[in-house]
Amino acid sequence: MQASGTQAPNGLDGLFGACVRLASGEGRGALTTVARRRGSLPMSATAKMLVTEQGARLGTVGGGCLEAEIIARAREVLAQGTPAISEHTLNAAAAGDYGLTCGGTAVMFIEPVFPDAHLAAVYTGCARLMHGDERGILATGIDWSGGTAKLLVHSGVQVGRGDARMASAALALDPRGEEPRFDGDVLLETIAGRPRLVVFGGGHVGARVAEAAAFAGWRVTIVDDRPEFSDATRVPFAEQVITADYRDAASVVSFDADSYVVVATRGHEHDAIVVDQLARRELRYLGMLGSRRKVALTWTLLESWGVDRTALDRVHAPVGLAIGADTPEEIAVSVVAEMIAARRARSGRRGGTIPPGGLKRSP
Repeated sequence: MQASGTQAPNGLDGLFGACVRLASGEGRGALTTVARRRGSLPMSATAKMLVTEQGARLGTVGGGCLEAEIIARAREVLAQGTPAISEHTLNAAAAGDYGLTCGGTAVMFIEPVFPDAHLAAVYTGCARLMHGDERGILATGIDWSGGTAKLLVHSGVQVGRGDARMASAALALDPRGEEPRFDGDVLLETIAGRPRLVVFGGGHVGARVAEAAAFAGWRVTIVDDRPEFSDATRVPFAEQVITADYRDAASVVSFDADSYVVVATRGHEHDAIVVDQLARRELRYLGMLGSRRKVALTWTLLESWGVDRTALDRVHAPVGLAIGADTPEEIAVSVVAEMIAARRARSGRRGGTIPPGGLKRSP
């Protein structure tokens, strides 16, 4: 087995890395987090934005005039040194004024970032989690009158400073969720890195699926038993490329309940070998490329190997949404769209609900 690809970042880049530097003594700023939202709004439910005292901005919570209002509020928090809640409502008239076609209400949690050992430790932990497979819960209190109230809980370890209520709330929250929770006193967030996708098969379709997934925010690993198709130079968007026998699928890469897997090898027997090893595992998503006829043949083979039909029924096969995809690029779009729907369905976000009867698959 051989592995190649880009090295993982050092864990201190990005928005949390910038917070680490400020909290370690390089300056001051204000960090805005979407705490709660209702309606159709121009920002992700997990959006964040950091504004420094020099005026630099990192991240976004919507853009346009709405963001300008939030930046002004963030500067007030930066000057005051205490967290604040800022609520913004976009009705039809306001949305039109902003040049938007959406409307709703967003509650923003804005916290100061300043030199403080507890804050630096929490932000460092968050930055590290963003580049790994582990998940943690970040609890931030609104009352900092007794000192910073920010606590990160992961792997049974607590970093930072917070009261018993904050710690209890963080420990009780399912880290697999993505939507922030805010009760007016404590903001709870899941801190996790980008989701991980393993593509078995680095051929034309597999490579395009990997490329589209990387663009959509997945960390991608490609596994192929042919060195010419597991060459990192032809798939520079992959975080890791592995040359290995498909019979070793379960051991060459680690899998957990948050893993996404797409099986797109060069033949149904190779597909069967991989699915045989993974169908019984708890994965976030397992899909197999192929026509309905190929799927039926593969399932017959797998059942003859002793794989239970209930395990096979959990596999997305034929993989992808039914959009009439034909080219490798179009198939990749349909597959990644299905992965996004599976991902957002768990978080309960709008647009991510799987309809009754499940997701429609490609023919």
